[in-house]
Amino acid sequence: MNGVFSTVVGTFVESWQELRVHRGRVVLSLVGVTIAVASLAVVVGFGSLAEKATEAFNEQYGGRPATFQLTASTKSGDALPDEDAVFDQLRAGAARYDVSYASEAAEGPRKVQFPDGVGDVWTKTVDPGYAEMHRVRMADGSWFTESDRDRLAPAIIVNRAFLDRLGDPDLVTHPTVRLPGTPAVTAVVVGEYKTSEYDTEPGMFQLARTTAAAGTVVDPEMGGSRTFEVWIPASGGKQLAKRIASDTERTLGGGVEVTASRMDAGATVDGDPLGPLRCVIAAVSVLVLVLGGLGLLNVSLVSVRQRIREIGIRRGVGASAGRIFVAVLLENVLGTAVAGGIGVMLGAAVLSNETVRTAITSGADIGGAPFPLEAAFVGIGAAVFVGALAGLLPALVAVRVKVIDAIRY
Repeated sequence: MNGVFSTVVGTFVESWQELRVHRGRVVLSLVGVTIAVASLAVVVGFGSLAEKATEAFNEQYGGRPATFQLTASTKSGDALPDEDAVFDQLRAGAARYDVSYASEAAEGPRKVQFPDGVGDVWTKTVDPGYAEMHRVRMADGSWFTESDRDRLAPAIIVNRAFLDRLGDPDLVTHPTVRLPGTPAVTAVVVGEYKTSEYDTEPGMFQLARTTAAAGTVVDPEMGGSRTFEVWIPASGGKQLAKRIASDTERTLGGGVEVTASRMDAGATVDGDPLGPLRCVIAAVSVLVLVLGGLGLLNVSLVSVRQRIREIGIRRGVGASAGRIFVAVLLENVLGTAVAGGIGVMLGAAVLSNETVRTAITSGADIGGAPFPLEAAFVGIGAAVFVGALAGLLPALVAVRVKVIDAIRY
C-alpha cells in the first residue's frame, strides 16, 4: 500500500515539476483552453439564466405546471345572474378535492386617487394562493393572508411605479390610498411586489371577497376578465379540473356551463418546453470544447516530440512505461484544471455583471446565486476531460520512446 501511495504522489510531483520547468510552453498551450472554458462557462451560464428567466415568465403569466383555468358562462350567452355564487361554488369544489392552491383571478383597470389626481391602475383581484401559483415575489412588506379579509381598511399590494406616484412612502408608515367606486374605500398598502425594470406603469393586487374587491367592475370591453385557477399535479390534473367544473355545473343548474383549460406553458408545448433551448446550448458547448481540445492536442504532441531526449533518459534510469504514461497525461490534466479554474472565474465575472445579467433575464426575478453553480461544475469538468483526452495521444507517444532515441537526439 505504501509503495502504491508513494508512486501516485511521486507521479503527481513529477507532473507538477514538469509544469513548472516548462511553464512558458504550458502557459501558451493553456491560453486557448482558458478561453474555451471561459466561453463554455458563459454559454452554460447563459443557458441556465435564460432557462430560469423563461420559466419565471411562463409561471408568472401562465402559472406553475399544471395550472388550470375554470371559466363560467351561460349557455344562452347572457351574463351570469350571480357571478359571486359561481365563484363560491368553484372555491367549494377546489376545497372538496383538497386542492392546496386555488385562486380567483380577476383583472381590469380601476380608478385610484393619487396625490396628482385620479388615475387608472391595472388591478388583479386574487386569493392568497395566487402568489405561489404565479411566482409573485415581494420586494418589501408581505403578501396577503386569510386574516386580511377581515380588515376594516382593505389591504393592497402594489408595484414600484405605484409607490413612486404615491410619493414613495415607507411601508412601515402604513400608507393609505383612496379607491373610488361603489362603495369607495380607503385601502392600506401592505407590500410591494417585484417587477421587471421595464414595468413602468402602476399596478396593484387586491384581495378577493373584501370591500376593496366589491367596488371592482370587470369590463370585458376594457380588457378585464374573471376566472378561477387551480394548481394541481400534471398527472391526472385534466380529469380533476373537469370534475370540479362538472360539480359546479351540477350545483348551479343547467343554465351555467363551466369549462376547464390548462393555461401554463405545458399546455402549448409538447414535452419539455425548454428542450430546444437546451439542445442549442449543448451544441454550442460541444463546439467550444472540441476547438479547445484540438488546440491543446496539437501543442502537446509537438511538446512530447521536443522532449524525446528527456523521456528517453528517464526510461534509461529506470522509469516504467506506466509511470511515463501517467506523468505525461497528468501534465495535461493538471494544467487544464488550473486553466479551467481561471476560465470559470472569468465566466463568473462576466455573468455576475448586473448589466449582463439583466440583459439575459430581461429583469425577471429568478433568485439563486449570481453565477449558476452548474456552469462552474461543467467548466471545471470539461477542462479536466479535455486535458485527459488531449494528453492521451501524447502519453502513448511518450511510452513508445526508447533509450536509443535519446542518443539520436
